[in-house]
Order: sequence, then structure tokens, then C-alpha cells
Amino acid sequence: MRDEQQEAFRGEFQRLALARGIDDPNYYDAILAIVQMVSAKRGESGTSPVTVGIAGAQGSGKSTLAGLLRIVLENVPGLSATVLSLDDFYKTRGEREEMARSVHPLFAVRGVPGSHDMALLNRVVERLKSGLPVESPVFNKAQDDRSQQSRTIEAVDVIVLEGWCWGAIPQSEISLEKPVNELEKRRDSDGFWRRRVNDELASTHYQHAFDNDLTIFLAVPDMDSVYRWRLQQEHDLVNGLVDDLDDDLDDGLADGSRVMDEAEIREFIMYYERITLAMLTTMPDKADLTLTLDESHRIDHWSLLSR
Repeated sequence: MRDEQQEAFRGEFQRLALARGIDDPNYYDAILAIVQMVSAKRGESGTSPVTVGIAGAQGSGKSTLAGLLRIVLENVPGLSATVLSLDDFYKTRGEREEMARSVHPLFAVRGVPGSHDMALLNRVVERLKSGLPVESPVFNKAQDDRSQQSRTIEAVDVIVLEGWCWGAIPQSEISLEKPVNELEKRRDSDGFWRRRVNDELASTHYQHAFDNDLTIFLAVPDMDSVYRWRLQQEHDLVNGLVDDLDDDLDDGLADGSRVMDEAEIREFIMYYERITLAMLTTMPDKADLTLTLDESHRIDHWSLLSR
């Protein structure tokens, strides 16, 4: 995108961002940095689509970032883009209920590695990378199940993939020994669930999907911020201040309920705490671009990976 195009689009972008609750002067410049990286990768790849992975804890704004990035990319002449959310590739409710019965009861709650159909996601991405249209699943969070209707995605130049654990790597055995919170202490005292989640994360299906041309990481300040932001999202949802376009509002509850009280949100965050904390340590040394958020949910600074 040329300088004059950037300035012409800045005002329109700011209006779009404000409509999604983003009032951050650094946000547009951060997205432009990503667009420049994508354009460079596109030049290197020739005709092959560029894959961009976006990771961030619940409430960090990864889905909003992915959606706005797609809009900006679509304004670059010669580029087309689509967004694939990890949330749309949850296993069906029946499959997860079977996992809860046969593997561990905590798998009744969607979200952690093992609750996604990564083989399906990889097939969808590979077809798009081959330059072909594809049918992609749509997950209905209100029903806590995969929708009977899919969406058709035409061939694109850029595939943006977003998910809370995108790019995460498995932990060592010694790291799994002690519980990190009350959920693990009470409901996974022997460590079986967290070891199974770790094994799923280590699988070829997850790690192959995470092998992208570019990886962007939204680094949260701490778990208390994740809780506060997620609680605010819940309040906004109740008051009609957000819409269904924000996939960061995934509640994770087995019954598909959209609204949680404070205690439920606190427990909800615990399902993801172990991997979230690990990613805060490992991802800045792995992601091509790390956007560090402050406690007010603004971008404090960003850093490029030195290669």
C-alpha cells in the first residue's frame, strides 16, 4: 500500500476500529506493519497464498485484529484475503461429549487442544493454498455445535488464521507436574487432563497448522487483565454493545450459554491459563511480530523478531 493510499484509508479505518471499540492510535500503524510484511512474503511466494497466524488470549482482540487486517488487505490492489477462526473448527458436540466420557470430563468444555478438528482445518487450508475454493465449517456457539451450513471461500492471496493458542508449543513433562490454578488442583489432581491436552498440542495436526508464513502475537499484561477484559465483554454482550462478529466472545461452556457470571468467567479463564502463561514466555521469541498490550487494552509497543 503506497503512502497516499495509507493516508486516504486511515480515516476510514479509524471509523471501522471505533465501531469495534478500538480507540488506539497505534493500532492502524501496527496493522500497516503487518500488511507490509504480508506484501513482502507475497513477493517471495509468487502465486502461493500467504498464511498469517494470529494468537492472543481470550479478550485480547485477536478476532478483531484479524477482521480489520482482512479489510486493510482487501484495499491493497491485487490482494484478496479471508479469515479462518480456530473456533469454527471445534469438534461436534457429540464428539466432545464422547471425549468427556472416554477420556476426561474436562473435555466437555471446548477450547483447549484436543477439542478441535485440526485434520479438517488442515484440509481446508491446503485446498486454499492450492488455489481452489473450499467449503469451511461454521460453529454455532449458541447451540454449542457445528452448524449444518458451511461457508464457501473462494481462492485468495492471503489466509488469516486466528486462535487463542495459535503457535503454542508443548510443555516439558516437569512443567506439567504442578497445577497452575484451582481448576487443575480440584478437577485434574493427577494431571491426566493437562498431559492429554499437551499431547494434543504436540501432535502433527496442531503443529502443522501453526506452521505459517507469518505469526502475530498479542501479548497480554497478565491473567488478571484477561479476566477483566473478558468480564467487560460479558457486560457489553448483556447490554447489546457488541455483536456476534467478535469471536473473542467464545464462552467455552458445554451448554452453549452466552452469558456467564463472574465466578464462571474466573473458572473459564483457568482452562486456558497454563498455555496462555507459557505462550507469554515462548511466543515473543517465535512470532514475527509481537504486539504488547497494556492494562487499558491498548498497544503499548510492538517488536519484530530478529532473524
